[in-house]
Amino acid sequence: MELPLFPLHLVLFPGRPLPLHLFEPRYRQMLGDCLDADRRFGVVAIREGFEVGTTPEIYQVGTIAEIESVTELDDGRFDILTRGVQRFRVREQVGGSAYAKARVEPLPDGPATDFDRPNAKALRALLVPYLAGLGAPAELLEHLPHGPAQLAYLAAAAVQGELREQQELLELESTSLRLRATLDVLRRETSIMRRFGTVASLRPLDPRGADLN
Repeated sequence: MELPLFPLHLVLFPGRPLPLHLFEPRYRQMLGDCLDADRRFGVVAIREGFEVGTTPEIYQVGTIAEIESVTELDDGRFDILTRGVQRFRVREQVGGSAYAKARVEPLPDGPATDFDRPNAKALRALLVPYLAGLGAPAELLEHLPHGPAQLAYLAAAAVQGELREQQELLELESTSLRLRATLDVLRRETSIMRRFGTVASLRPLDPRGADLN
């Protein structure tokens, strides 16, 4: 399948919301093209370079984002709300457009197994106080996903690590691997929080308004 690509200095995980403010002409054009098609584009993290006015080097595994709502502003800019749907791997970048496009391969996660349940239970037990310590709203804490895959994605999105570490979590090939890896990261971050009363590098849980493109 072919997707428009939106390079950003963040990692989007399936199931997670991503608000965006669009002002560059190329991304306003991309938005129009997406709305005329299936309302989807690919979010890829930037390995090296910048979001605005350049063609950065990107990671090859990203997440399909589906547009949920669009607000056009008086000056022609747009505020949009998207949500991660599924991981993909870039197979070949495609030219001939004002914005990046690529042929991509969707990456299924595969079903969770009975062996994942203890790790999912342990992850959930750590995630609730961790998110509370980051100031997460009560509504989020009361409605954590029950499925191991979505729980692992939420934890991966919430951990306050480096972009590279989050990208590594996204690229893991199964829910089982991601559960174990996010559990290890969350144990580390929880230890830091208990020791210092904070985490290593605080980042907003909700990136609303944080991404200007």
